[in-house]
Amino acid sequence: MVSYHISNHINNHSDAKPMLNHGGNLTKASAEFGIPEDQWLDLSTGLNPASWVPKETIPSKYLAQLPYPDNTLLSAATDYYGTPQLLPVPGSQAAIQLIPQIQKSCSALMPVPGYEEHIYHWQKNGHQVRPYNPQKDELLEIIQRDQPDVVLVINPNNPTGCLYTKSELLTLLEAVERYMGLLIIDEAFIDTRPEHSLSSVNSNSLIILRSLGKFFGLPGIRVGFVIANQRWRDAIESALGPWAVSGPSQWIASQCLSDIAWQHETKKSLQTLSNQQAAFLSEVFDHISLKIESSDYFTTLQLPIETAKAIQNHFARNGILVRKIDIEEGESLLRFGLCAGEKSILLLQQVASSY
Repeated sequence: MVSYHISNHINNHSDAKPMLNHGGNLTKASAEFGIPEDQWLDLSTGLNPASWVPKETIPSKYLAQLPYPDNTLLSAATDYYGTPQLLPVPGSQAAIQLIPQIQKSCSALMPVPGYEEHIYHWQKNGHQVRPYNPQKDELLEIIQRDQPDVVLVINPNNPTGCLYTKSELLTLLEAVERYMGLLIIDEAFIDTRPEHSLSSVNSNSLIILRSLGKFFGLPGIRVGFVIANQRWRDAIESALGPWAVSGPSQWIASQCLSDIAWQHETKKSLQTLSNQQAAFLSEVFDHISLKIESSDYFTTLQLPIETAKAIQNHFARNGILVRKIDIEEGESLLRFGLCAGEKSILLLQQVASSY
C-alpha cells in the first residue's frame, strides 16, 4: 500500500461561523409549535429508537479515575470492527472537525447531499471543496480524472440512504492509492450492513469513521472511533488532547460492543421496521410526485420545497418532528427516522394519513 503524507501544519481559520442546524432540537420545536418537549415523537435524528440499555451499574472506578484509553474498550472495539488500528474519540463528530484542521490545504471531493458537517469544516479550514452527487455522478470517473487529494464517502449516505458496496469502495480506494490520495469513509450508519464496511481494510490512504450513536442509539455518550494508520491516529489524538472519552462512556461502549446477542436481534428489528415504514410512507404519499429512498434507520422523501415544508409543518402541529434538508433545483429531502412501539407507530400512521 502507498503512504500518505500527514502535514504537521494545523490550519488556523478562526472566522466565527454559525453552527449548522441538526435534527433532535426539541427545545426549538417546542417553542415554535407550543407543544411541551416530552410530548413530541422525535423522528428527526435517524437514530435507533430502541437504544441499548446497560444491564449493570457503572463501576465506581470509571467515575473516580482519569479516563485513559481502557483496554477493555479497545479489545471490544477490535473484535467488533475487525481491526486493532483504531482510536476512541468523543463521537465521530470530533474527527469530522479535526481532520480538516490537521490536513494542509488541499482539494477535497465531498458528497452533496450528505451530512453537512463534513463540507462545512473542509470549507471552514480553507480547503478547495468540490461537491459531487452520490446518486447521479460517477465517482470513480471523477477520481481518476481529477485526482483530488481527499475523497469523502458517506456510506450509507445520510440523508439519502445511498449505499456503496464493499467491492465498489475497494475500487475507489485502489484509484486513490495510485496517486497517494486519501479516502475518508463515514460509516456512521453501516452497522446493519457490515458486509459493505471497509473497517477491516489496512491502507495508508484510508480513514474510516465509526459511531456508536446511530446503531446503538447512544448519541449522548459521545463515543466513536477513527480507524486509520498509526500516523493519522497519533495526529488526531494529539489534537484532541488527553482523556478525550469519559470513563462512564468508555464502560458503556465496551459493554454494548460486546453484546453480540443484542446486536444480532437489533439488526433484524431495524431492517424490519425500516421496510415497513418505507412501504407505508410510499403508499400514503403515492398521490404526490416524489422519490423515496431508505436506509435501515430512516426513510427519505424528495419533494418540492413548498410541499416538503407543508408536510413537515403538518407533522409538527401534531407533535411529530421530522427533518427537512433543502437541496438543489427547488427541492427538499424530508427524512423520517424510525419509530418503535405500537403507540408511536399508530401516531405516525394517523398523522400521515390525515395529510
